[in-house]
Amino acid sequence: MRVFVPKDHALHAPEWYLADGSVRPCPEVPARLDAILDALAGKGHPIEQVSAAGTDAELLAAIRGVHTPGYLHYLETIHPIWAAEFAPGGGRDVLPDTFVRRMPGTSPPKKPSAQAGYYCFDMAAPIMAGTWPAALASAQCAITAARFIARARGAYALCRPPGHHAGPDYCGGFCYLNNAAIAAQLLLDRGHSRIAILDVDYHHGNGTQEIFYRRRDVLFASLHAEPDTQYPYYWGFAPETGEGEGAGFNLNLPLKRGCGTADWFAALDAAFTRIADFDPQVLVVSLGVDTFEKDGVGDFTLSLDDFARLGVKLASTHTPVLIVQEGGYNLQAVGPCIAAVLGAFNA
Repeated sequence: MRVFVPKDHALHAPEWYLADGSVRPCPEVPARLDAILDALAGKGHPIEQVSAAGTDAELLAAIRGVHTPGYLHYLETIHPIWAAEFAPGGGRDVLPDTFVRRMPGTSPPKKPSAQAGYYCFDMAAPIMAGTWPAALASAQCAITAARFIARARGAYALCRPPGHHAGPDYCGGFCYLNNAAIAAQLLLDRGHSRIAILDVDYHHGNGTQEIFYRRRDVLFASLHAEPDTQYPYYWGFAPETGEGEGAGFNLNLPLKRGCGTADWFAALDAAFTRIADFDPQVLVVSLGVDTFEKDGVGDFTLSLDDFARLGVKLASTHTPVLIVQEGGYNLQAVGPCIAAVLGAFNA
């Protein structure tokens, strides 16, 4: 399987974030990508480095198809504005201290630095000087793989930073641009009419859900830790099935914390049944391996053999498969988990 890698991902290297009332080292670091590449070395996967192209018309159209103009302007411009106001010497990350409860008609405040609480839903998406170019490179990686899928049965976009928590006009959960959604939008822009997104990350892909919640051209199916007890908490419940034209095109399969192999694969089978009914022209997979038993962030108990089984399941479809990297934070495990999926897919 061809592997696409964003060259500029390391421009985004946050050192910390805030969770559960404490400052913690950020687990979403450049070393994650390096660990995956190390594990894939010598496995026969062609690797292509991808540079962000700010003038790529297709990329910009796909990004604008899933994110609002105001949010994109915020991502691109907020860091120097923030640094000028709070850190004349530079070096301070953008994180909100006040969050808005969005009522109908709510708009961003005029004070640029106050917009952080409007365009971010948590304190796990610090914006650095290099965050925008890195996020743009990650999105470019996703659409380059999406273009390649037109002549291949599978492709893997090693996106970093990840994307599935980024919504139409907000960042969060280490995510800024929604890579899987952007790839799906590009495929639609190129003439496809039905794209399925399968999210198997430990955490619900709330951003992807919201982007497509009122649309019927993209089916979103997600298996994840139940939101009553696990991040992102406010999205991902089973009754959330879509609205308007999108009614019936959103499938959430929340699972109990500590979920093991049998229950996880039963949910995966249910997702594949719905995907088969939808009959997509391309299957986009938001692949998080934080479901691994030793990941340290999630508490599911999947093994390396289970990730190989997932790869076999993906390969069994008659649909081209575009795999987009999401979570997975154990630096010793993330690479072998991805290698297991891709190796089984190619077998």
